[in-house]
Amino acid sequence: MKRLVPALAAALLALTACAPAADSTPAATPEPTAAPEPTAEPVGELHAYLENEGYAANTLYQAQIVFDANAEFAGTNVYKTDFTTGQTTLFRHDDYEGVSGTSPIVTDDSLYVLTHNEMKEASLLAMPLDGSETRQIALDTNSWNTPIYSNRYMYCISRDGAPTARTRGLRLDLQTGETEPWDIPVETFSILGVADGGIVTSRIISDHPIPLPSDSEMLDAILQNSTYEFDLTDAATGQPIQKIFEYPCDGVPEGDGHISYCYTGRNGSDYYFLAEHAKPVAGYTSTEIGTSVLRVGSDGTQEDLGIMTSQAPIRPLYKGEEIGWFVVPHDDSVTDTIYDLQGNEIGRTAAPAGAEVYHPVRLLDDGRVILCIGYDQSHDYMPKFATIPADAYLSGSTEYTEMAYIE
Repeated sequence: MKRLVPALAAALLALTACAPAADSTPAATPEPTAAPEPTAEPVGELHAYLENEGYAANTLYQAQIVFDANAEFAGTNVYKTDFTTGQTTLFRHDDYEGVSGTSPIVTDDSLYVLTHNEMKEASLLAMPLDGSETRQIALDTNSWNTPIYSNRYMYCISRDGAPTARTRGLRLDLQTGETEPWDIPVETFSILGVADGGIVTSRIISDHPIPLPSDSEMLDAILQNSTYEFDLTDAATGQPIQKIFEYPCDGVPEGDGHISYCYTGRNGSDYYFLAEHAKPVAGYTSTEIGTSVLRVGSDGTQEDLGIMTSQAPIRPLYKGEEIGWFVVPHDDSVTDTIYDLQGNEIGRTAAPAGAEVYHPVRLLDDGRVILCIGYDQSHDYMPKFATIPADAYLSGSTEYTEMAYIE
């Protein structure tokens, strides 16, 4: 069977890789519990799960399923790594099973963790930071993505959506558990981040109404004349207010190949996209031959940063909710070349002799880099973290400070 055109397929893959994990078992989509009415204004500052992934200031929370000596399920542990004190501790243990993913959503007063039980019924666990009892919130995470949140609300879009279905929106009250419709365009493809007081979304712009036919040949034909558009969208209304960038769904022509784009984050008023360069190869529709970085300003100006690699994909390194660096991994999987947001090479890293894992995962506000240096078998195979001053890391130093597990 013919697959989707390469650009859209790449976008689908990127969305799948970034989104919180969910069970693939089909589940009935719940109807909102409240009567349809205009969505109220958002309460508090909005955040994007994909930009935070369990981080809050200088703290990281991670949830992990645990098993006993007989390989029987023994509950879920939530670990807290404090990069100020240099310690990782067991924050709490719950008997809930089937936790999905290792990165809770963090608000000012609670952690929210996706879970699935033996019957594949998904829900959301609310774990108060003060240690009080965990609450279970009814939300079918098999049917809803949970990309945007504030301290009060979570904004979701249906997993079954554009281009072959009509995308729907849902707003969940984290205090009461009640839901109501969130009005977003039916052609919305994904929600990708938060910027300039709004949210970054993508949608399919086509002369044919959504949903498009599911037949692969018909779908390909329509998408070849359609556009993939990134917008700054008003979270309260769910409606796009400014176009950021667009490109044809079948890619921008480049020689005998094409370029497709994946939104990767922002810094200030600048938006950054990874450009995936591909060309036809015998037996395949296309194959990736390299990646580069495109910067799009708030005024629509575009600039290729001149970072081009055929090695492992370029990775953004976040500082808070903004991109701070771009990382290009080397073939040895433990060293990297680092670039700033203007495309200048600012460092080539080293790794301790014999290291199997050694890569940056985050930038801290105080000028340190968080490194992953391995995995701890005695603590549910959780990552071993370390910190190192940014200047030292960029100059090739390996004099890092490892986080200590405190029982």
